[in-house]
Amino acid sequence: MLEVRTFDGDAHEIARFTQEVWRTSYYRKVPTPVWDENYFDWQLLSERPGGSDYLVAAYEGGKLVGSLFAEEFKFRLREEEFKGAFSSWLTVHPDYRRRGLGKQLAEEQCRRLLERDAKFLLGFGIKSKNSSGPKFWASFSEKTVLLGQVGLWIRMLDHRAVSEWDVSLFNRLGSRLLGVVQRKPSASRQPTSIRCYRPDDLPACLELINNKLDEVDMGCVWSAARLAHQLDYKGIPSTLVAESSGRVAGLINYYKLTLLGRSYLEAAVIDHFVTDNLTWRERSDLLETALAQMQAEGIKLALTLRLPTSPNSLLLANGFIPLLPEHEVICYRADKSFCLDKAKRLYVYLR
Repeated sequence: MLEVRTFDGDAHEIARFTQEVWRTSYYRKVPTPVWDENYFDWQLLSERPGGSDYLVAAYEGGKLVGSLFAEEFKFRLREEEFKGAFSSWLTVHPDYRRRGLGKQLAEEQCRRLLERDAKFLLGFGIKSKNSSGPKFWASFSEKTVLLGQVGLWIRMLDHRAVSEWDVSLFNRLGSRLLGVVQRKPSASRQPTSIRCYRPDDLPACLELINNKLDEVDMGCVWSAARLAHQLDYKGIPSTLVAESSGRVAGLINYYKLTLLGRSYLEAAVIDHFVTDNLTWRERSDLLETALAQMQAEGIKLALTLRLPTSPNSLLLANGFIPLLPEHEVICYRADKSFCLDKAKRLYVYLR
């Protein structure tokens, strides 16, 4: 008998489950993240406010057969702040997909959102004939709002490896050609102004990141505790800061993520790149230094969301390529009367 309840396992169990299911479903079809134990520990299972409130799982006879995890976040829509949750990782074992299990997981999340006075789940779905995510969420026609599509910026650090990994023949050929002309990143020529993040940098970083909300309609409001966890936790994320006139004026934060395509590829996901208080040269130095560090760590590809706050000209000048929008921003509302008409320009992060 199926039972939907709070997940009671550990990072090893959920990592093994999601990897097995996603590999079975998407290998050689859609580039797929390989979320490992460290990732789940960092993003969802470590101690934090809210704990396991939104770790919803399905079991049959004690066997894990489905999961829909989320993390509570505060959001701002124009001047109004409210609770919501970032969601991803919807995983249902293939043997249970025609038994309404996904719907049960979503309905349990909705119940928990209402119980905690949270407005919605926000997540991403890949628009592809091989991906069922957007279609599944759209089936909740009264509760789901699609907030548009976003693309990625990518920077290849090992063009041959990316070519061998990519599922698209067109992209594989393009990667090889680009590798002939694109130079490797190099570290800053002003190394004393760029350094690793320290805990006492947190107030400046928090101000830099939350100030970006003034440029958009809706986005995440980071708390000091949550941002500290995002920027530095057991060596999983990496964060560099740039100083100007003796104070932190910019930062870049990324983490390693293995991607599965035709093979496995080590990538870096840039969550935060905020440089408004730096000169063009300082911004470029910070980005180049981060890319050089990624390359030294064996990373083959760097990527980040294309958002209204993205420094487009700087990314282009440093070898990033804009990809066509293919990630649907999905908002599953606990209260179907909650209006999102004003949420056009978003400041979110990829999960």
